[in-house]
Amino acid sequence: MQIIDRSVEARVHRKPDIFLSHSARDKDFVWRLAEDLAFCEVDSWLDQWELRPGESLHDAIGDALAASRFVAIVIGPNFSDSRWASDEMKQALARERRENATVVIPIVAADASLPTFLEDKIHIDLRHDYHAGIVRLAALVHAIPSQHIEDAIRSIRPRGMRECIETLRYAGVEPYVVMSKEDADVILQSGGQPYRDRKIRFSPEKVASNPMTSPRLRGMMRRLLSEVWR
Repeated sequence: MQIIDRSVEARVHRKPDIFLSHSARDKDFVWRLAEDLAFCEVDSWLDQWELRPGESLHDAIGDALAASRFVAIVIGPNFSDSRWASDEMKQALARERRENATVVIPIVAADASLPTFLEDKIHIDLRHDYHAGIVRLAALVHAIPSQHIEDAIRSIRPRGMRECIETLRYAGVEPYVVMSKEDADVILQSGGQPYRDRKIRFSPEKVASNPMTSPRLRGMMRRLLSEVWR
């Protein structure tokens, strides 16, 4: 696993891989998307995971939009009704123009028209081939050439998270699951071993059997065992 420190203090230096811009009414889908990306070693900035009571919403989101490597605009069923998501998209596009680099990644998650500002951009479609879309998004973060990842997708044809990991491996990347610093502390107490910079090797079975493991983390370990790891 790779450790991510989501504390307010760590934000000064943190560079998330992807900021997930979305309508609050589509949060259940985007939460699942962020969890699945974490299994592919993608550090997503999701407001429900990051923000604390009393913080300035405008300042925190503005800082995250500027710090994240990419800004994924998740076009869900309710995107067009979200003023916040529209404002985030405009800020991200303005940054893209300033930096003259690819920043904004449209993610189509519902049968909806792309906003005019995004019509000329190649998008990732999660509607009919969700897991292939997850792999393409992770490949972008891991800088895997398009030819390599498309060859891998055609060979593996991912239909679940286990196949997503296999596809990334086929393309030459060994992803580590991304977890918070707090989860890492429990994993270390459960026999996890530090490995390289901010990475830990561990046994999901041992973490799940630790009485100090929360039901939430225990559920993640069970999902790792059933859906991700062999």
